[in-house]
Amino acid sequence: MSALEILQKACAQPFAAAHAAREAGRRVVAYLGTSVPVELIRSGGAFAFQLAGDPSLPAPLSDLYLDDEYDGEIRSLFDRIGGGACDVADLIVIPRASNGLLYLYYSLLELRRLEPRRRFPELLLYDVLNTPNWATARYVLDRTRALHARLGGSVDDVRAAIALGNEQRRALHALNARRRAGRLRGSTWWTALRASRVMEPQAWLDAVRALVDEAAPARRLLLKGYGQDTPALYALAESLGANIVADDHLGGERTVQWLVDETAEPLAALAGHYQSRVPTIRSYPQGAEDAAWLALLGESRAQGVLFYHEEFDDTFGWDVPAQVDRLAAPGLPHALLARQSYHAPDRDAQRAVLAGLIESLPT
Repeated sequence: MSALEILQKACAQPFAAAHAAREAGRRVVAYLGTSVPVELIRSGGAFAFQLAGDPSLPAPLSDLYLDDEYDGEIRSLFDRIGGGACDVADLIVIPRASNGLLYLYYSLLELRRLEPRRRFPELLLYDVLNTPNWATARYVLDRTRALHARLGGSVDDVRAAIALGNEQRRALHALNARRRAGRLRGSTWWTALRASRVMEPQAWLDAVRALVDEAAPARRLLLKGYGQDTPALYALAESLGANIVADDHLGGERTVQWLVDETAEPLAALAGHYQSRVPTIRSYPQGAEDAAWLALLGESRAQGVLFYHEEFDDTFGWDVPAQVDRLAAPGLPHALLARQSYHAPDRDAQRAVLAGLIESLPT
């Protein structure tokens, strides 16, 4: 297989490496979101993999137990965990990085109470908070120390895991630079980033370093809003003659923008990183978040912005009007895909909106 095919296969079979680790006698620890210190899982000797939603699968448990207000990814995760799809894991770490993830944690505990015969892995809440003040920092450090004590591993093991995580981040930075330069498609970037969260790190590094340059459309878009659990939107843009060269969502490039400080005390470095360096659904202060995405817009030289809103996302929709206003001065074209279904998005309608946006971009 080519390097890209290896990464695509990992995305299509996200549990494969976890099963291989289990068969080799290793512990397996799953995690949700991007606010869990993966380095602590690895330093304890376990295989770490991110459990993400899958829009292609039905969610009957969510239909039975959850209100409609839960967004699509949370509903999908509730079904995947509660339905037993994650049984390969010994433990699932859930960060308190959003109300949705916190409610998911409590809902799964309630599912276990209501249906005690259901079997799914033990759940552990990592109570990471994102308010930028001293008291929060002390609390997150305490919770990080508790997570380390639970997962095991020496301080030297943590240092080694941080170095490995930074090596992966640097590889992603290099890959993203190729995307910016027009030598990599956005769909390939999405695939590489997703695969980094389900593969053995060294196997992933080998595949990413073997990726060859590829022709990418010349027109350039920034994607902002709800996270994408498939590369379909990236591929749709490419089929219409545009490349998504930057993304500002919870599964996008800003989640790997910063390296963990290797000169600081390891647990303090991890606590500070996952408290303040990884964007969440509601990061503070808002002014800093606005500055960050506008800087990304300028640095990427995107010619237009595609805003993406999931139908039950009750956070991003409130922010869109102000963010659209931010584009008035530079006069950048933009379009909004509003109230998009997680499980069954209208691809024809998306195609029409995207085509209109791309046609408005300068040649």
